[in-house]
Amino acid sequence: MLILEERQIKISNIEVGVVATRPGQMYAWPGIVRINENEILVAASERRYHVCPYGREVVIRSEDNGKSWELPREVYNSQLDDRDANLCITPDGTLILSWFTSTAFDKFWSNEAERVTDKMRTELLGTWLCHSTDGGENWGKALRMPAGVHIAPSVLSDSSLICIGSPSQSEEALNVYKSNDMGLSWRKVYQFECKKIWVEEAERYMLEFDENHVFELSPGKLTVMFRTEPAGDGYLYQAFSDDNGETWSKPSNTGIWGFPPQLMRLSDGTIMCSYSHRKTPYSIRVVFSHDNGRSWDIDNIATLYEWKDKPDMGYPSSIELSPNKILTVFYCSRCDADGKSPTPWNKNISANSSPEGIISVTFTLENY
Repeated sequence: MLILEERQIKISNIEVGVVATRPGQMYAWPGIVRINENEILVAASERRYHVCPYGREVVIRSEDNGKSWELPREVYNSQLDDRDANLCITPDGTLILSWFTSTAFDKFWSNEAERVTDKMRTELLGTWLCHSTDGGENWGKALRMPAGVHIAPSVLSDSSLICIGSPSQSEEALNVYKSNDMGLSWRKVYQFECKKIWVEEAERYMLEFDENHVFELSPGKLTVMFRTEPAGDGYLYQAFSDDNGETWSKPSNTGIWGFPPQLMRLSDGTIMCSYSHRKTPYSIRVVFSHDNGRSWDIDNIATLYEWKDKPDMGYPSSIELSPNKILTVFYCSRCDADGKSPTPWNKNISANSSPEGIISVTFTLENY
């Protein structure tokens, strides 16, 4: 196991930017990937509100390491709500964009819901991915995934894909799936048992463990970090696999409160977890592991960005631009419901504040 010399880290040289924004438009749940030395691609769900029938998948490109960004370009737009956006890159340079579709807008948008036929629901509802072999200029057809939310799938060093999710809200389990053919086919390899809890914000029962990120610590050795709901205890939980994801330890509490997680290894070997802190003060935070993900330095959590109000926000994803220089993207929205979409996510929002959309923070890590 890789053991690093423990060090205390401080954040400096914070620069805030905006990747994508538009009046009356919401951008949410971003993914990010580095294509080459200067080129970065961010994916997001462009929409009107947190829950609405107008979500579509877009990508935004930077050719100067995140200093400026092109306009969003549509990749996928179905008759359902296309939500979340994850980007990953395989060892041969193939990009994979993934998302899922939803009909949760039914109860708020009756006219739009009536236009969705049973055939559309059967054909379109689910989790999807598509590939690009030219740096995100063109994308192949959408392929169905068995499950997975937000940061899924993950690419392993042997080029296999892995994702964890529930294929049905009726199940009290999260399944682990793997693919050895770039997502053309999948096999179930493991199952995490987990209970259901009532989540007031979502107005429904949800699984105890939910959005997650599978991360390769070394070839064959993996970890996964799970979001839990504040209706449970709200902490991030973590499990480990020593056989490339075929079996897993029981998830345990990391002591990190917030959700959802994204893991990345820095060039010096340190592992960084970025996450959103959705209670006062609402903020984007990072925490570090110096022992290959076995423990986390929760006494030295750093805040990258903070709000005075309680917007719809979070879902950070990060890349390392150069040694100890990090770019993190996340979202913020204050799109009012206008009486048409009275979803619980629109509560406690202060109007006319900025910035909104996909926000970026570039910062430097320093020892002290």
